[in-house]
Amino acid sequence: MKNTIPLFLIAMILFSCKEDEVKPPFDNIEFYENHEAANWTKETAKEHLQGKWKLIYIYCCSMATSQEWAKIEDGYFELQFDGDSIKVFSEGKLEQTQYWEFNEHYEEVFYLETAEPISNTFGTLYFSENYMFFNSSPYDGPDNYFEKVE
Repeated sequence: MKNTIPLFLIAMILFSCKEDEVKPPFDNIEFYENHEAANWTKETAKEHLQGKWKLIYIYCCSMATSQEWAKIEDGYFELQFDGDSIKVFSEGKLEQTQYWEFNEHYEEVFYLETAEPISNTFGTLYFSENYMFFNSSPYDGPDNYFEKVE
């Protein structure tokens, strides 16, 4: 009887907690098209980055066996761009401040360069209005979607 109760509870949790699939408020094809249509330069992209951005979705991973969207709670992870500095907030607390720039090895592609790595900022950076995402490696990295809040 002792073994039956834990198994019953586990089964109830697994079968009763299935949520509808999380969907973001945008389509990636439209996102790419908006980015391309804006003809971003490093100067206009730097200007657009200024302000506060909150992480809103993570998509993992297009080539992995498990592909799913995860909606992120408000205040979990935020970036504050102020000129050439970036502040990283986790759960409302300032975690780090450092200088940033775009990687100069690429002309029309934006990669954020910092002295120390910042989680959720790996890969190519794209914009679509007041959203941005870091498109990580399609083989092993998640895509991180942000919304501008200030």
